Amino acid sequence: MRDYDIESEQRFLALFKHFINLERKTDREYISRDFSLRRMNDLAALVGHPERHLQIVHIAGTKGKGSTALMLGAMIEQAGAGPCGIFTSPHLLSVRERFLVDQQPLSYELIIGEADNLCRAVLARGWRPNFFEVMTVLALRLMVVRSCRYAVVETGIGGLLDATNYIPSPQCCIITAISFDHTNLLGRTIAAIAAQKAGIIKPGVPVVVGRQPYPRQALPVIEAAAAARGAPVHYADSKTVEGSAVAGGLAPMQQENLTVAATAARLIGLQPDFATFQMPELPGRCQVVSGKPLVVVDGAHNPDSARRLVEALGFLYPDTPFTVVLGVVEGKDCPAILQQLSKLPGARFILTNPRPFKPSALAELVAAARQQGLSFEARPEIDSRTSLPDGQNLLFTGSFFTAVIGAELFQPE
Repeated sequence: MRDYDIESEQRFLALFKHFINLERKTDREYISRDFSLRRMNDLAALVGHPERHLQIVHIAGTKGKGSTALMLGAMIEQAGAGPCGIFTSPHLLSVRERFLVDQQPLSYELIIGEADNLCRAVLARGWRPNFFEVMTVLALRLMVVRSCRYAVVETGIGGLLDATNYIPSPQCCIITAISFDHTNLLGRTIAAIAAQKAGIIKPGVPVVVGRQPYPRQALPVIEAAAAARGAPVHYADSKTVEGSAVAGGLAPMQQENLTVAATAARLIGLQPDFATFQMPELPGRCQVVSGKPLVVVDGAHNPDSARRLVEALGFLYPDTPFTVVLGVVEGKDCPAILQQLSKLPGARFILTNPRPFKPSALAELVAAARQQGLSFEARPEIDSRTSLPDGQNLLFTGSFFTAVIGAELFQPE
């Protein structure tokens, strides 16, 4: 990322040292003691309830919600309805990726100044919210400071108990593809996970539903939640982007996300012009960080994400062999992730540890790769390009924490 400054990154994150970071502790039970909306209104009041001054689109889902958020934000900007703020998580290289206005990251000076004010006010009252709760309120505050009209807000985990769900009256809700992930938190069936995601649906607020990989399990739950709240359901319509040059150049999964974003844009009264629309950069989402050698980073961290990644690479780079640098955190379905990625042409694997923010599943990966008879080697730490095979196409995946290894090693000088 341009203007990346490690000292500023550390100064920002140091402000949050007193707050538990549940992004790094996703192995706990999803209960209201840790995941609650009770604190959110008090936090928002400290900065003048910024959610009341924004027209918000709220997005939940397992796969595609970050890409959809970035695409919708770009459509709002293109339509001249901005400034438009975007709040997504996690970040790949810089915390500034979480706070965008009209596709541009906000300055360190602004985010550190506002974060310092907010954290001081919280600590002065003796409160101990979690990291993501404070980040959510900070993001909305930053959008108001920058005079945004619209805000596109992505949930962190789930929906029903997610900090972002304190927003009472969004303009539109979006539910992207739902699959198995964070099952210890959200439930071990698609129906249970869908119930958590559908928790963002608000009374009378239209909801856009993207293509579902498990429609029989997910759709009845979403439709029942919408019916109970009198929320009209709109299914993403591929006709909204049909024939556009933008859609034609995208892998199927991103075409679906573009369709969802375009459907939502029309629901809030905007008409994207795909003749002039510019695709935003999608960090960590089938992102090319080097052309020679070809290096792709992607945060796919569950079997369905891995399946869609293989599909995307087959579309974008047909018959191209990859060496897959794979690092997965504990609690994920390692055998199924490996099984999907092994479908890449000539796939070889370098199994590693993700960056040390969460416990690694390296031992489980090695056991699964051995059982499946895959070509692999284990390298617990990759800290330089010399740790990697020279001249081979590389794919860094299995977690955003693994994708960041590739992004840092191959970022432009």
